[in-house]
Amino acid sequence: MISLMDKQEIILSHFREGKSQWQIHRDTGFDRKTIRKYINDYELKKRKLLSSDEGDMTLIEDLTATPKYDISNRVKRKLSDEIIQKINFYLEENNIKRETGRSKQQKKKIDIYECLIEEGHDISYPTVSNYIKTALDSSKEALDCQHLLGQLFLGQNCLAFNRTKIS
Repeated sequence: MISLMDKQEIILSHFREGKSQWQIHRDTGFDRKTIRKYINDYELKKRKLLSSDEGDMTLIEDLTATPKYDISNRVKRKLSDEIIQKINFYLEENNIKRETGRSKQQKKKIDIYECLIEEGHDISYPTVSNYIKTALDSSKEALDCQHLLGQLFLGQNCLAFNRTKIS
């Protein structure tokens, strides 16, 4: 992720020092498309600012704003429904093993990942690990909620049975 200082360094080295995009790429290590984007964006906003009679503050703010990344439209390309079903199958197997007293035979995250790779799926370990973590966290929240509801109902039954009043 690029910071405001990096963005300013790209713009200044191009306009003040006269460096080419390729030279900036070699110096900073940023992708040439990113460098081109910030230089073209700066030139466009500079032309708009110079062509307008009044000093438009929004354009100046845009020039000095930190880069923003839109991650709202990103989809999980590797984590398909088929892979999710496989992971859920392995997690369900783990639950069965845990309930039958074979907890040492459960598959760890790395074991599930290796099984998916052996089956020919192209997916990274962090993707599998993150999905398993969210799946287990959501199931734990559901269990905690059921546990609390059970205690609440148990408490009401005890109150009704003992006919005691709590103030």
